[in-house]
Amino acid sequence: MKTSIDNLDKTYKLCISTGNIKEKFADIELIKALKIVAEKGLEFINNKSKDIPKESIDWTFVFRDYYESLRGLIEAYLLFDGIEADNHQCKNAYLCFKYAELELDWEFLETIRLKRNAINYRGQLLKYDDWKLLKLNFELHINVLRKEIEKRLIK
Repeated sequence: MKTSIDNLDKTYKLCISTGNIKEKFADIELIKALKIVAEKGLEFINNKSKDIPKESIDWTFVFRDYYESLRGLIEAYLLFDGIEADNHQCKNAYLCFKYAELELDWEFLETIRLKRNAINYRGQLLKYDDWKLLKLNFELHINVLRKEIEKRLIK
């Protein structure tokens, strides 16, 4: 079942108007902690994934760990603006709407959010080929956010 991706501008405006995006204290120590957790999670799953056979459904959990690490980096980045959101879609919308210059892919972020929901709430499982299609985009998004967080922490 192919789910359609919501429009970024509409989603952002809806998140703002419904109060799903809120102000929060910009806590530098929390930003650093979230970045460390994301990086340690990636290091852990990358070491573990070397032993996973291609036909295994354990790629589901590689995907989920990458998703959680990316989500943690997004959360950390939003904290620089003193922003938090009630759900992943609003966090993604804020990030893509406010920071278009980062060239993060709204459709990719929505696709993985929906895939993660299918795993967590409908029991969908992934194989290696599913993971392989997403891995490069995950790495691109993670690397952009890592670099931007590091730059902003130096300031």
